[in-house]
Amino acid sequence: MASLKKLPGSSWRAVIESAFFANSVKKTDMAELYTHASKQPEVMMTDEPMYKPQQFGLPKTAKVLISNDGGIVGRTARARRLVREFSKSEKDKYLAILGDAVYAFSKKPGFWLEGVVGLHSKFMIKAHLLSPQTDAKNMLDWGFNFAPFIEPWSKTYAKSRQLNEPDILVFADPEWSNPEFPSGLVIIDEMQNCIAILGLRYFGERKKGTLTIAWTAGVRHNMVACHGGIKTIGSKPPVAVFGLSGSGKSSITNSLDHEGTLHKSEKVTVIHDDAFLIDLDNNITIALEPSLFDKTDAVNFKDPIIKYFYSAQNVAVTLTEEGKRRIVGQDIRNDNGRCIKSRDMFNHDDSCKKPGMVIWLQKDTSLPPISKIITPALSVAMGASLSTLRAKGVENVDPKELEKLVIEPFANPFRVHPLVVDCHQFLKLFKAGCECYIMNTHAFGLPGSLTNIPKELSLNIVTQLVRGKIEWREWKRFSGLLVPKNGNEIFGSDYDRKYKPLKTPDYLEFLRDRMQDRITFLSNKRDLDNDMDNAFIDPLVSARTVIDRILNPV
Repeated sequence: MASLKKLPGSSWRAVIESAFFANSVKKTDMAELYTHASKQPEVMMTDEPMYKPQQFGLPKTAKVLISNDGGIVGRTARARRLVREFSKSEKDKYLAILGDAVYAFSKKPGFWLEGVVGLHSKFMIKAHLLSPQTDAKNMLDWGFNFAPFIEPWSKTYAKSRQLNEPDILVFADPEWSNPEFPSGLVIIDEMQNCIAILGLRYFGERKKGTLTIAWTAGVRHNMVACHGGIKTIGSKPPVAVFGLSGSGKSSITNSLDHEGTLHKSEKVTVIHDDAFLIDLDNNITIALEPSLFDKTDAVNFKDPIIKYFYSAQNVAVTLTEEGKRRIVGQDIRNDNGRCIKSRDMFNHDDSCKKPGMVIWLQKDTSLPPISKIITPALSVAMGASLSTLRAKGVENVDPKELEKLVIEPFANPFRVHPLVVDCHQFLKLFKAGCECYIMNTHAFGLPGSLTNIPKELSLNIVTQLVRGKIEWREWKRFSGLLVPKNGNEIFGSDYDRKYKPLKTPDYLEFLRDRMQDRITFLSNKRDLDNDMDNAFIDPLVSARTVIDRILNPV
């Protein structure tokens, strides 16, 4: 384990790192974790064969294990606390809480698993997970999701670029409880690459917590932290799409033929559909995980895709007439069923060049299905004010909140470094020539009069973008954006009738209000949090001013 010597000392890291060396803790591997997870009372062993278990050191007869988390099947953002934001009194309080949590944890048997985050020699960080032995299934899934510290990953790591970073430390104890924190507690010290995840059962907390640390470390090395998907199509520059779960991010990234609109010669290579870093110094995009953590809402009974599963969470199990235990997907049991599966289901690679095209996936009904942004600053502004709806079940929030349009900068709710840092990193990318687009993947029009945007259209749009077939015209009422002028020709004869932005006062008022939502959000980040630059607000103000003049001519 890389120690404190590489960075200034941290009480938080010292408490967490010391916990790894308690007499109660034992270093483990994937085989031992599989054995323990198979015996966990709440875990179900199916008769679905695990995909290529030998690569993890497991027996070839290994089966897919399922764990269900009770009532919580999504992430709990309100549990998160950032060390850099603590006052002196808060620091003392939370250090005491963390110390007591480690003390209680050390009274029971624990496991220590080593892994690697990052799949290219330019960026690989060793990571360590510490959890109770009773949480073996979540530890096993962490090993599936990232790369366990075994060959071939350990060999690549040994030859990788040395980073001035301490190893990532993840301390997770789902058995912890405190009446002051009924929803759990997550303490993050991103400067010291450590995180404590307390009282939370959902595997996604461990996955995203680990990625949060890795993304932040990447930014320190002049990389762009990306919660999105990226792939190459034929010989064209890579395409990156950014969106929250439910925005179409995985559907677009993982599609091999775009609903039949791609030719066989336009071979798709998927890098990843969730997490990557763009290395601006070395012109390379690096996947952080070798596996996919995907929803199972579209997985049918005995779906061929199950062949590629390593593990699953929050899905149902049934017994067939043949006496076989089978997975039941389609979110029948609960929302947000999940699996960890191999990328072998499609052509894939661990890296590619930096993207030539970035697409912000938004669910803002004031916007048409596709528009092109013509300036780097506005490209950043529209990403920093990315507007969307949260996917049902993914976040542990009040159901009423799921109906509200929210702004999630760059579709990354897991960012813990300042937002303005991400803004300047993306600005570098766009100034280097990367094109930027907005795709509305939801519906278009005024409230109460919406026209659906089908997935087939969204995929065809990406196809035509890559081919360079879309001809653009100025959107005079949204300064800085272009819209298709040949939409009917390439997307169907009714494209303009359905999706051409209107000139009516009620639509322009609606569009203006949406612009103002973005301006208000970014202005608050500037004024209240000291975390925004006027350079990324002014382009939106200029665009709103154009509409103001149309609606209220002098």
